[in-house]
Amino acid sequence: MNEILISILLLFSMGIMYYLLYANGYLVINSKRAVKYIGSMRGRKASFTSCTGYIKRVIKFKEDGSVQFYLDLDVSRGEVIMELFDETKECILKLDNTKQSANILVEASKRYYLVFRFRAASGSYLLSWK
Repeated sequence: MNEILISILLLFSMGIMYYLLYANGYLVINSKRAVKYIGSMRGRKASFTSCTGYIKRVIKFKEDGSVQFYLDLDVSRGEVIMELFDETKECILKLDNTKQSANILVEASKRYYLVFRFRAASGSYLLSWK
């Protein structure tokens, strides 16, 4: 009985820890298949071959205001889409091959969800914002 209670408590505390790491932008949720995928620690750049799937992370901004996003895509095959969602999971920004930069208003007190979607893509990307 004691072992079961300790196991449940341990699983519960691990779940809370994972949620806090994800909610503060330190943990990434991804589901992808790729022959090769080499990404940076903060998810701002990557190179990949035959990649299909998605990567999700939380980002927060230090201050309110206008932010200019740039997505430098070099895709030889497939499709890469970067989406930014607000707290209500509404898409407020979408960048791809046809639209590689945009300006949006952000608030420092809110969480934003950054999602990259890959469809049989080969190439690289570099995401930056000011």
